[in-house]
Amino acid sequence: MRTHKVQNGHRRHRPQAAPTLELHFEYFDVRKGSLLNQKILFVDNELAALNCYRQMLESEFDIATAASGAEGLVSLRNQGPFAVVISEMQMPGMDGVQFLKRVRQVAPNTIRLLLSGHLDLDGAVVAINEGCVFRLLIKPCEKSLLTEAITKALDCYRERKEERVPIELPVRLCRAVRGLKLQLAHTLDISNSGARLGGLEEPLDLGEVVKLECGDRKAPFRVVWSGAQGTAREGQAGLECLAADADLWKLDLSQLENGKPLLHARAVQRGLLPQETPPLETLDYAGDCVQARTIGGDYYDFLDMGPGKVGFVLADVAGKGIAAALLMASLQASLHSYYSSQHSTGSEDISELLASVNRHFYKHTAKDRYATLFFGQYSDATRTLHYVNCGHNPPVLLRKGGAVERLDATATVLGLFSDWECSVAEARLETGDVLSLFTDGITETTGHSGEEFGEERLLETLRKNRDLEASYILRNVESAAEQFRLGEQEDDLTLVIARAL
Repeated sequence: MRTHKVQNGHRRHRPQAAPTLELHFEYFDVRKGSLLNQKILFVDNELAALNCYRQMLESEFDIATAASGAEGLVSLRNQGPFAVVISEMQMPGMDGVQFLKRVRQVAPNTIRLLLSGHLDLDGAVVAINEGCVFRLLIKPCEKSLLTEAITKALDCYRERKEERVPIELPVRLCRAVRGLKLQLAHTLDISNSGARLGGLEEPLDLGEVVKLECGDRKAPFRVVWSGAQGTAREGQAGLECLAADADLWKLDLSQLENGKPLLHARAVQRGLLPQETPPLETLDYAGDCVQARTIGGDYYDFLDMGPGKVGFVLADVAGKGIAAALLMASLQASLHSYYSSQHSTGSEDISELLASVNRHFYKHTAKDRYATLFFGQYSDATRTLHYVNCGHNPPVLLRKGGAVERLDATATVLGLFSDWECSVAEARLETGDVLSLFTDGITETTGHSGEEFGEERLLETLRKNRDLEASYILRNVESAAEQFRLGEQEDDLTLVIARAL
């Protein structure tokens, strides 16, 4: 992204708080250099068996016991998280398979083992398919065999626990207790299995189940620790996701690897791009981002703003590398979050929406970080695009008759100034008009003579392909830029094409 000249603005110094190390029912494994959860829950209706397990294993593991499936669920809620749960098969009321099915729902990352005095083939199949057990053990079980099974289960648990990604995303908490109002907060770090939150206005209760919303997505979480008042963790809480298949963050965190920060940024960026195009009757549209390297700073999105309405977003963050990728994730999440809050009240004020995004950006980013952004809301009913251009390359609107209009800036960039305002412009799209939103990676592609691809070549390609579907116009523009380019791609190419029907 080319550096933009901006007016001087006063920025306050925002020192970063010293990082804190969370130790909750864990110990540090010197051999593996990581925090391990060693908590094991045994569930059995025979008290003598529970006492035996405790005496046999408490010198090696952190053992808790429960005398029934119902009591085991209470222990999970009040004493968890547990790394491993081992249940007896034959129990009155709730048998081992039924209990482990519930464990899978409320604590999906916990490894489940089943103990039984006698288990036939059909019972084993049911246990594996319904309880998703890690291992079946037959009573009586010797200490060496039980210790080996628990050790392997702990290894499996450790492999499931993804590395946390430090990233600040705005979230909303819905609490069921005491009729408390919606809370606003932000993440400090995230993984597929949970999150650490900061900025909480009120402390959360240990074991409390809350609904966490990020953008337009939501999932249930359980509070596993809550920072006490007067401590460094005040206003913070640790949450465990209770929905095994939830994709709250829209990030491919499964590909994160220790010591490879570039993969962190790439995983984040894969979740940024839209997965679907909300339907419109009067507009055919498509978008694409071709990254120059593993990570980049471009972002586009399509927001479903109700029947017959779509929000078009195209942004370019200043800078490169991991910081730019994470900043773009924060921009996407804040945009979705503030839009969801606004939409719930029936408001459609674009300027208010972007002002909220700018405040978040300004508050939570370094003083030299900012983004250019184009936001347009299109309505089928009026065939009108209401837009705000925040210092971005002016999109070009190629009219059916051949005239060209440029949607120039109506505001300054996002995140650089605390005092920010914009004006909302509009453009009506008639049948045959073609609108192109693009980042400078398209127009600044350099050819053999050192000349840039430029806006004129972009317009020429649009004119030649204007009668095609939007997706074909987009691919032909990308192909033209690729054929023009000399050497390797230096910058991300991001393009949105909209053709009026």
